[in-house]
Amino acid sequence: MNNRVIMKDEKLSYIIENNYGNIAQFISFGCNEEGMPRFVYINNYTYNNCTNKELIEKLINSSKSNSVNIRSYSPHVMKGNKLISNKKIENIEEILDILKNNRLEGKCSIINENIDINDGGISGVVLGNTIEFSPKDTPKCVDKEGVCRLPREIGYEILEKVYGFKPDVNFDPNYRIEFSVHPNRQGVNKEHTIIWEYEYYNEISNDSIITWPNNFSRFIGDKVFGLLIADILGLRVPRTTVISRNIAPFIFGKETGLYEKWIRTCPIIKEPGKYYTGDSWIDPFKLMNLEEVKGDNDVNIASILSQEAVKPIFSGGSIIKKNRIDDIIEGVMGKGDSFMVGSESTQKLPKEVINEVKKLNNKIRSYHNYLGEVSIEWVYDGKDVWVVQLNQLRVSGNNHTIVKGNPEYYQEFYVKNGLDALRKVIVNLGDKNIGIELIGDVGITSHFGDLLRQSNIPSKVRYM
Repeated sequence: MNNRVIMKDEKLSYIIENNYGNIAQFISFGCNEEGMPRFVYINNYTYNNCTNKELIEKLINSSKSNSVNIRSYSPHVMKGNKLISNKKIENIEEILDILKNNRLEGKCSIINENIDINDGGISGVVLGNTIEFSPKDTPKCVDKEGVCRLPREIGYEILEKVYGFKPDVNFDPNYRIEFSVHPNRQGVNKEHTIIWEYEYYNEISNDSIITWPNNFSRFIGDKVFGLLIADILGLRVPRTTVISRNIAPFIFGKETGLYEKWIRTCPIIKEPGKYYTGDSWIDPFKLMNLEEVKGDNDVNIASILSQEAVKPIFSGGSIIKKNRIDDIIEGVMGKGDSFMVGSESTQKLPKEVINEVKKLNNKIRSYHNYLGEVSIEWVYDGKDVWVVQLNQLRVSGNNHTIVKGNPEYYQEFYVKNGLDALRKVIVNLGDKNIGIELIGDVGITSHFGDLLRQSNIPSKVRYM
């Protein structure tokens, strides 16, 4: 058996020479000796014995960012070494000193073009059935909190819907692949995917789950992320155009047969009932100016949605549990806006509507291993049930209970006081072990319930 350690620069050369993918432009140097580079991949350039200084300058000038990063490693310590980033032509002497110091410490060096991590793309790792990634970060994002974790194929489909292409990662599932995806073509082959590293594992786990909010859901907006998941799982999601702060517009969902458009704001994280949704198009620029000031952060809304309207014969919400007997289905005739904000009571729904929502719930339940318990907002157009929001639940209750618990007591809250008043009560309660009892004809699946579930406050409803 050949136990020779394969160096990082050899792997990168192997990838590009054997058409396994695209890599960033780079130059590499050995661990001990000063002299010729080991590998040179600079676009439109063939190495011809120029000095190392001249070579590095050519790489910097060939990079779109006009800057480079320096990675170091040794045959004994491949990982965990410091990454020095964003060095420009004026730093050339500093770069040469870094190479010299690496040699003195017995470390090899790779100088690669610096590809902007803030270009709207993502970086991450694929292994087995799992893909993990974050925007505005390197593949090291997988070591940090908030990474977006998905089953591999679902992750690929989400990225294809958002960027228009799937990541070009052509390795066996037993390989751990560090990669990045970019809206603009990059690297030696001028493609959208860059492979940074690969490593083979004999044993891998194929378990995977979906959780949000995460860094990517915050990047595109919580509502968009949930609807993308619903669309990929084959649920009926109205055709949606997403106008995002961070990524060029993208489209997903199914045609509803109507030419009318809803306009919907999409906050970074779910804030039930706080921001505008309308059934007629209005000036989106004025809308953003008006809605942003409602939030507590510098930036609160990630995107605006133009969504094909659905004829609202009945509308409502549902909570889908592991066992179908625990499901909750609520709704009203016509549009569901008033029901969701608690100004209209839930009504007795026709049997045919209940049956159609149950079919939808059962389909969603078949993905329980991935999703866990979820809530949806739905619209029934007389034939089909459409999903207009999909939320993952961390906590949920039964019957009149919204969130289970044993508080010291339940503080009464009258639904007629509105969502904003409830938000203030939740803030004031803080970590006190006090529950909230909603008083009024409000649905468990309404935005009142959403707020209490998000805050994990023991809560229930007393109907009047």
